[in-house]
Amino acid sequence: MSFSVDDQNPPFSFVMIEGTAEIEQEPDKENLLKWATKIAERYVGKEEGKTHGKEIAALEGAILVRIRPSKIIAQKEMMLH
Repeated sequence: MSFSVDDQNPPFSFVMIEGTAEIEQEPDKENLLKWATKIAERYVGKEEGKTHGKEIAALEGAILVRIRPSKIIAQKEMMLH
């Protein structure tokens, strides 16, 4: 599996991860809440992270994807001239 994210706003950045993925189509709600909250807290802080984590965990169809990376390629602040 490969996964990529790019920022299309200057200065451009991207990351691509290749590896083995484990997909939980119907994750345990407690585990989903735990990870959704942890990830949200990184971006919006502890208090707002709890709120966002609950919102994400409550979404119908929410899944968990764990990737064991075998290759990571990233570039930060690429300016095209």
